[in-house]
Amino acid sequence: MGDKRLVVKNRGGGWDVRAPGAHNPESQHATLAEAERAAEEWRQKARDGKVSIIL
Repeated sequence: MGDKRLVVKNRGGGWDVRAPGAHNPESQHATLAEAERAAEEWRQKARDGKVSIIL
């Protein structure tokens, strides 16, 4: 598992949490807030992880 995750808008209008360069998202969410929460949970587990939100 890498040390970075991206929160990006998907084609369906929702939000994905994915590792940079990954083809498939780790999780998909209806709202940006839900995706941010999921990415923050990942960051807390990774300890030194970084989350970037791409608008």
